Amino acid sequence: MQEFNGKTVFITGGASGVGLGIAKAFAKANANVVIADIQTDRLTDAEQQLRALSKHVLAIEADTTDVASLQRAQTEIESAFNPVSVLCNNAGIGGGGKILETAEEKWRRVTEVNLWGPLNGVKVFLPGMLARGEPGHIVNTASFSGIQGHHSQGAYGTSKFAAVGFSEFLRNDLEGTCISASVLCPHVVDTPIFYPDLKPNETEEIQARREKMPWLREIAVSADTVGEQVLAGIRNNELYIFCDGSDSREMLEARCRDLIGAMNRQFPN
Repeated sequence: MQEFNGKTVFITGGASGVGLGIAKAFAKANANVVIADIQTDRLTDAEQQLRALSKHVLAIEADTTDVASLQRAQTEIESAFNPVSVLCNNAGIGGGGKILETAEEKWRRVTEVNLWGPLNGVKVFLPGMLARGEPGHIVNTASFSGIQGHHSQGAYGTSKFAAVGFSEFLRNDLEGTCISASVLCPHVVDTPIFYPDLKPNETEEIQARREKMPWLREIAVSADTVGEQVLAGIRNNELYIFCDGSDSREMLEARCRDLIGAMNRQFPN
C-alpha cells in the first residue's frame, strides 16, 4: 500500500503510547482512523488529540481478548466508515521478571493479550479484507524483546517472540494475495508503559518519573516517530519494522553472530 487517503485503519491499544502515535500518523495521511482500547478515560483524551488532526476519527471500547467484542467493533466501524483496510494489532501488556518468579496467572494473561489478541484481530478482520480483493495490510506490534532475548522478561519476551513468529507465518499465508503483513519491533519507546499509573495530563509527574530513568531519555524514541515509521514500513512492504538503529542493531548483530557461530561449530563449512 502506498496511499491511505480515505482508507479505514483500525488500531487496537490506540488510546496511548505507540498505538496513539500510529493513529496520529494515519490521521495526518487522511485515513479514517479508528482507535480501540479498554481504558475509556485515555480513549477520550486520545480522541480529542486525533480530532485536532482529522475529522475522520472514531474511538470505541473493545477488548482484543474477546472475539465478540472485536466483532461488535467491526460492525461499528462499518457503520461509520468503509471496511478496514489496515489492521494494527497493537494492544499489549508488560510482564517482565524471571521465569520462575512470574505467577502462572500473569503468564496466561500476557499470552492472552499479546498473542491471542492479534490472532483474534486477524480472525475477525482478515476474511473480509481478502474477500474485498483490495490492497490492505496488517501490522502486529511485537517488541525487540521478540527478536533477541535480553534481561529477565520471561512472560513478556516469550509472548513477543510468539508475535514475531505469528507475523512471519501470516506473511507466508498471505503471499500472492492483495494483503500483506508486518511486525513492529520497537526497542525503547517513551510511552505510559513506564508510568502506567499516571494520566496524560499529569505532565509534571511524568517528567519526574522520566528523570529517574536516564536511559529512557538517552535511547528512547517517541511514539509519534514510531507511528511515522509504521507508515513507511507499510509503504515499503517491510516484514520487520524496527524503530532505532543503535542499540537494536548491536543486539541484532549479536544474535546473528550467535546463530551462525552455533551452526559453524556444529556443521563446519
